[in-house]
Amino acid sequence: MIINEHLNHSAKYRVSTLATIITCLTAFSASLMANQAVDRFGFFETSFKATGRYVNPYKDLQASAVIRRPDGTRRTLGLFWDGADVWKLRISPDLLGEWRFNVRSADEGLNGQTGQFTCVPSRRKGSIQPMPGYAHHFAYQDGTPFLFWGDTAWALYQDEVSEKLNREAVYHYIDERAGQGINVMHSMLLQEAGWGNRGGDPFDSMARETLNPAYWQEIDVRLRYLNDKGIIGGLVPAWGDKRKTEPFAWRLFPGLEARKRYARYIASRYGAYDVYFIVSGEWHAEIRTRPNVTEQAIRAEFIEIGNALHESDAHNRMVGIHPMTQQGSVREFNRAKWMSFGDYQQNYRSLHARILESRPYPGPIVNSEYGYFLRDSDFDGEVDKNNSFSAEAMRHATWDIVMAGGYTVTGYGTTYMGGNRDKGPFNVDDPRNDIWERQYRVAQSFLSGLDWWKLQPHDDWISYATPRSSDRNVRLASRTLLGPPKTTYWLLAEPGKHYVAYLRGLKGKVTIDFGPGAAGVDKVRLLNPRTGETRSINQGTIVRDRFEWSAPDTEDWVLHLSN
Repeated sequence: MIINEHLNHSAKYRVSTLATIITCLTAFSASLMANQAVDRFGFFETSFKATGRYVNPYKDLQASAVIRRPDGTRRTLGLFWDGADVWKLRISPDLLGEWRFNVRSADEGLNGQTGQFTCVPSRRKGSIQPMPGYAHHFAYQDGTPFLFWGDTAWALYQDEVSEKLNREAVYHYIDERAGQGINVMHSMLLQEAGWGNRGGDPFDSMARETLNPAYWQEIDVRLRYLNDKGIIGGLVPAWGDKRKTEPFAWRLFPGLEARKRYARYIASRYGAYDVYFIVSGEWHAEIRTRPNVTEQAIRAEFIEIGNALHESDAHNRMVGIHPMTQQGSVREFNRAKWMSFGDYQQNYRSLHARILESRPYPGPIVNSEYGYFLRDSDFDGEVDKNNSFSAEAMRHATWDIVMAGGYTVTGYGTTYMGGNRDKGPFNVDDPRNDIWERQYRVAQSFLSGLDWWKLQPHDDWISYATPRSSDRNVRLASRTLLGPPKTTYWLLAEPGKHYVAYLRGLKGKVTIDFGPGAAGVDKVRLLNPRTGETRSINQGTIVRDRFEWSAPDTEDWVLHLSN
């Protein structure tokens, strides 16, 4: 009996001691969370476990966190399901100080969970936004001007054995493009060719909304790598159904509520990264495949999807949408409360003029598809995309866009669609691309040496004896493609300070007026956009009122006049 009492006492002591240890460890863990330091514009993630049982947690359960920021303001951010009973919260803090959050959910294991962290100073710049005071241009969240210089990587998050496309190939591609100055890549989250990745397919069934978390976890890995290399990710949740055979098109969800649920999931899962969102790729495609639904009704659906994405994104990332080629523009969405761009074009014609057409609308103007260098999608040995048949045409097209105050997302036939629009595999190292990779970088390097956001189009201040020509037809062996005009001349100016003229096809004298009240310039430099070489063509003499110059040949040239 004495022995039993001693054993009972020992057992009680051990249980009491274990409980004390658990309490202390819990308190210590909470203390660690309370003291966790997170970089400003960095990345905070925490996980919780649901205790209920759900047939489809992605569809059947919701959870959100009310976030109290250091300035006392509150925002609501959704948690997202990440497999089994795991739910995650991701935050990228933009204010220094203490952040707190409280989870709300019908699930008892999630509801009432709390946490906090401290946002500390860092050198991170954050994602992008319209530049305050210069609405047609970009800035990082910390206010640093951002020269948006993009490349197309539609299949960045997928794998395909036949194209030798996998995580390692994607990493190499990102490394190469980062070294070439690329700072934006836009990509499909649901790839129109139907590819998955090493985690499997994105959904077991879109109709039943059975999401596969492993697919999205692989996207997490690649997106984090992209951001770590200094590149902003443009994310397209899904594509329009342009052929009635798109394997992952928006239309395949069972209804509008399912589409909005998916949009909220994307906002919750990826809003804390350095990203912007593109509600749909080629949204007009739905008009083709849903003939009994009006274009107005389809547009209204996409506005609602965009609303769900925007309202679920506590990080207030930029949001746009992407058109079909025939329409070329998405200005019709400028009244949507989420539209952050003046335009996000897919346009191959009248490139300069189409940028100018969108300038009355607020937000940066991007031509996101104007050429894919040397694309041969039918593998017949001949380029089949407008503006894409030579480095010269790509260069002319690029300068025509930026000289209107627009931004570009270029592309290469060997990489833009993961390799499946080119005869060989996915290949960023194809030596055919070298020339355009170099020349695309020349335009970026030149602009980055200026306060480019202060330059405004002033084409009426530059004159030449011959009018500007129109887009030209270029005859290849079996087809005719569209190319930029042979003769043109454009001017960007910060009046009285900087004048940038781009001209090509000129055989005589061009005249640049300096505008009302200008005091003249004393520096004139000539840039060769093919090589990047510059030289002075004015020896310090002050030029007043206007500048006259004759090009050495009919190639394209850039003049930079300044004081």
